[in-house]
Amino acid sequence: MTVAAVVGVVLALFVAAVAFVYLGRRRATPSALGRSLRLLALGVTLGIVVAVLPDMLSDSGAAAGYLLGVPTVAALLPLAADLAGRAVGVTTTLAAMVMVVWGLLLGLGDGVYFVIPALVLGAAAVVSVTPRRGMPAAERQDRAGDA
Repeated sequence: MTVAAVVGVVLALFVAAVAFVYLGRRRATPSALGRSLRLLALGVTLGIVVAVLPDMLSDSGAAAGYLLGVPTVAALLPLAADLAGRAVGVTTTLAAMVMVVWGLLLGLGDGVYFVIPALVLGAAAVVSVTPRRGMPAAERQDRAGDA
């Protein structure tokens, strides 16, 4: 294991611990769970980026900037949308799809690791969907009695 891999794992574990502490304080509400999963996806993405950076630089040179930059930006955007409170579900879903495609596109190399944070972002997108509320049960019973 290289030094970069160890630093990447430590960074990912630190962000995961922060996400779980945040989740513990918020009593596991759907918005807190979604934010924690988005934070966890960012931590895993940054950990992977730090761990594969030396190999990517030696293989790809300057192209490592966009090879690792796209997943990093894709992990940052849903968290920024969550903090801004705008289009969280759409942004999280699009980021998960971009990260899956990017991971599969680079799947022959180190890019396959980016499927893991994409799955976490997918779970955050599912959690962030708010259910549509229908009629209350009392109104449904009243209407059934009228018919």
